[in-house]
Amino acid sequence: MKYLIFIIFFLSCADKNFIVFSIDGEKLNDDIYDTGNISINKFDLFFSKNDINRDYIEVNIIATNYFHYGQFFFDKNFMKMLESRTINIGADALIYEKNRKDFTDYDESFLYFTAIKYKN
Repeated sequence: MKYLIFIIFFLSCADKNFIVFSIDGEKLNDDIYDTGNISINKFDLFFSKNDINRDYIEVNIIATNYFHYGQFFFDKNFMKMLESRTINIGADALIYEKNRKDFTDYDESFLYFTAIKYKN
């Protein structure tokens, strides 16, 4: 039974519904993700760049049309998968980018997040 729960958890964390793009809009493959330099111990989600009190660099865009119940930040399953994808690419935090129309492949049915790394 524990083995089955582990398999289900692992598959949910590896969900392909969270698509990662470079800042330039190029879709990245799973094997390109930077997992060797993970230093995250807390997941930060911002709704405005003005709320970030540290220096950072934008590293990726995460796009998803994954179903969520109500407002996405209250959906625990959605947030766990989003956090997992953020950690997987080596980012420290995400900025929710509502209506990110400057993105080359913008689709209004998707949610967009800019992944950032804090500068030391």
